[in-house]
Amino acid sequence: MQVTAPTERNASPDTGVTVGATYTESGYSTAGLRNGNRTEKAWSNWRSGTKNPSDTITYTFPAARDVTRVATWFYRDGSNISFPSSLKVQVLDAAGAWVDASADVPVGTEGTVVADVPIQPVSTTGVRVVMTMRPGGYTTISEIEVYAKAPGVSSDAAAASIAVDGVPVVGFDPDVTEYRVVTSQPRKAVVTATSRDPYATVAVDKGVVTVTSEDGTATRTYTVKLVRR
Repeated sequence: MQVTAPTERNASPDTGVTVGATYTESGYSTAGLRNGNRTEKAWSNWRSGTKNPSDTITYTFPAARDVTRVATWFYRDGSNISFPSSLKVQVLDAAGAWVDASADVPVGTEGTVVADVPIQPVSTTGVRVVMTMRPGGYTTISEIEVYAKAPGVSSDAAAASIAVDGVPVVGFDPDVTEYRVVTSQPRKAVVTATSRDPYATVAVDKGVVTVTSEDGTATRTYTVKLVRR
């Protein structure tokens, strides 16, 4: 059995996720808020005349996710302060009501403006960002990332066993990478191996065994020298 600590990842781009807003300026779309681009002008709530005092952007998931934080990347629209004065995160509870998951968080105006709001992990199918605008102002956003818990992946690249013609290598140790095995037909002998992590991948090229970890960050190579009995 493999046991790895859970991680978190941005669930916004996942298949089946939808995004909506209480208002969107013509020519822009909420679809661009989940494409991974943190620098484009994806969404705007600008309108001529009286500006909206607040607007809300809502993410809906096809199945419940354990949400941990929400990061909103704002777009600086020229010399305008195109950021809200504050925002808060709300989640959809089991009864179908929207409840606060954070307090109101002030939004700055200097540099790259991003509001990264951690919340107490909660299982939900809906998350929304409720923004309060500056007096007479509007907001432009590049990306909203909704982070949720995800199963951990292992970096284990060790072999659990190596066999020659089905016979386990005597004295095999996952941390020892070179072996000498005596066999009657070295050229025809078949080397096989299994990984210690069941989700790692194993490749065998004659007497060379390569194990690649599940997360792809590590590899380990074992060499089995076959000699005639």
